[in-house]
Amino acid sequence: MQKVKEERNMHRRLRFIESEVYFPIIIGLHLVLWAVDLFLYSGPLTLNEGESPVMRVLGEVLASWVITVFGFNLLMATRAPWVERIFGGLDKMYLIHRRGGMIAMALLFLHFIIVPKDPEFTIGKPLGFIAMILIFLGILLSAAPFFKQRIPYRKWLTAHRLMGPFYVVGVSHAILVPTLTSQLPLVRTYVFGMALMGIAAWLYRVFLHRSLHPSSSYSVADVKPFDGSVLAVEMAPVQDPLQFAPGQFAFFTFSGINRRESHPFTIASSPEQDRLRVAIKNLGDFTESLQTQVRIGDPVKVEGPYGVFTQNRSSASRQIWIAGGIGITPFLSMAHDLKNSELEVALYWSVCNKEEAHFNDELQSLAKQTPGLTYHLWLSDETGLLTAEAVLEIEYTQELNVFVCGPEAMRHSLTDQFQALGIPRRNIYSEEFAFR
Repeated sequence: MQKVKEERNMHRRLRFIESEVYFPIIIGLHLVLWAVDLFLYSGPLTLNEGESPVMRVLGEVLASWVITVFGFNLLMATRAPWVERIFGGLDKMYLIHRRGGMIAMALLFLHFIIVPKDPEFTIGKPLGFIAMILIFLGILLSAAPFFKQRIPYRKWLTAHRLMGPFYVVGVSHAILVPTLTSQLPLVRTYVFGMALMGIAAWLYRVFLHRSLHPSSSYSVADVKPFDGSVLAVEMAPVQDPLQFAPGQFAFFTFSGINRRESHPFTIASSPEQDRLRVAIKNLGDFTESLQTQVRIGDPVKVEGPYGVFTQNRSSASRQIWIAGGIGITPFLSMAHDLKNSELEVALYWSVCNKEEAHFNDELQSLAKQTPGLTYHLWLSDETGLLTAEAVLEIEYTQELNVFVCGPEAMRHSLTDQFQALGIPRRNIYSEEFAFR
C-alpha cells in the first residue's frame, strides 16, 4: 500500500512537467552558461581576422545546442526504466525524441549557415560537413511521414540506429576544429558532458539493453480475428509470467514472423489472469502480416512492462475513462482490475459503429460484475463525435480525473473541451497513442 501511495505521489509531480518544457530548459540553461562564461571571459571573441564576433558567438551557441539536444535525444531512446520514471512514460520519451530530432536538424542547419568558416584546413572540417549530411538524411528517413510509410520497419530501424555513429562524427568535428567553446569552462564542461551522456546512451541501447533487460518467454495460445482489421492474441507463459500494472504496454517479438523485430502493444488482460492478451489493429506492414501469419504455438518474447497510464496515476476516487477505437486496450486491463477496488469509474468507448465494438460484450459483463464501473458505448455514426459536454451531463464534475486514450485528434480535442468546462489540465491524463 505504501509503495502504491509513493507511485501516485511521483506521478502527480510528473504531471506538472509537460514534454514541451524540457527543450526550453535545455536551451535556457545554455543561455545562462554562455552569459556567465562570456562575462568572465577576457579573450577575443573571434578566431580569425575579419570575422564577426556576433556571428562567431551565435554560430557556436547553435552548435552547442545541437550537441546537447541530440545527446538528450539519444537518452530518450534508451527505454531505460529510470529515465521513464523521470519523464512520465516511454510514450512521452519517444515524443520528446521525435521533436528533439527535428529541433536538432533545424539548429544544425542554422549553425552551418551562420558560423564563420575557418580558412585553414583541419580534419574536423570535412567531418562536420559529413556529419551534417548524414544527420539530415537520418532524421528525414526516421521522422518524415513520406519515408516512414514506405520503408519497411526493419530497414527504417537500422537507419535510425545509425544516428549514434553520425552523432559521434559530429562531436568529433566539434573537438577537432578551433572553437570559442574550448575557451569557456562552463559551456565546454556542459556541452561535452551531454555529448558523453548521449554516446553512452546510444551504446547502452544498442549493446547492453537486451542483456540487462531480458524478455519473458511466451507462446501463442489463441488467435481471434475480428473484422479483418483487429486481431486478439492470447499468450501463455513458458516460465515466469510478466509482472505488469493494468494499463501498461510491452514490446512483443513474434518469432514465427520476424525474430528480429519487436513492436509495442498495450496489454489488454489483467495481471491476475494466466494469459497475456493484446489486441492489434492493422496499421502497417508488421501488423498486417500478423493478421495472417501468427499461429498457435508460435514463440513470443515480451520485453517490459512500460508506461505509466494506469489508474494509480491519480488519487481521485472518481474517474472517467475515454477510449477511441483500439484505444480501449489499456482500459480492458484496468477494468478487469477494478473488481477489488473502491474507485468509481465511468468508461466511455467511442467507435464508428457497433460492428467495431469487438469487446462490447466483455465490457458489459464486467460492468455488471463490478459495482464501481459503469460502461457507455458511444456510436459516432449514430450520435456524432463524443464530447466532454456529453460526458459531464452524466458525471459529477468535482474531484474528477479523466483518462483518454485514442487517436491524437480525439485526445487533443477532448482535453481542450474538458479544460473549457473546468477540469484542470493536471487532472487529465492521456497516452501518446501515435507512439503505438
